[in-house]
Amino acid sequence: MNNHLEAVLKEKRSLRQRLLKPMCQENLPIEAVYHRYMVHLLELAVTFIEKLETHLETIRNVPHLDANLKKMSKALAKMDILVTETEELAENILKWRKQQKEVSSCIPKILAGENYLHKHDIIMPPLPFTSKVRVQTINAK
Repeated sequence: MNNHLEAVLKEKRSLRQRLLKPMCQENLPIEAVYHRYMVHLLELAVTFIEKLETHLETIRNVPHLDANLKKMSKALAKMDILVTETEELAENILKWRKQQKEVSSCIPKILAGENYLHKHDIIMPPLPFTSKVRVQTINAK
């Protein structure tokens, strides 16, 4: 190892010259005025190389663009239908809630009226929504 280091120290000058000399014309002499432009150009080149795979993927997908647009159109149409159905269901639920509140508020009045009618032996035809309740309560007993 010592011998190798001594040889490197002896050939220090020739090694330095070899390192400064361009290999296969890899470096180009650029005037100092253009150095900042070269730095910007290298930044752009690095960014392009980083995004190269994404750009290539985009180019590969161009032939499939029409099929993808058709699929998206179909999906959008289905979504429109689902939105419409959901809106209708929401309206129906709100109507049902309103009806349930009305029925709930009427039940005490109806029960009070039935008690009054039973006490005085008055026969009244049952209302459509109370007859089912009455049958269910009779069957439940």
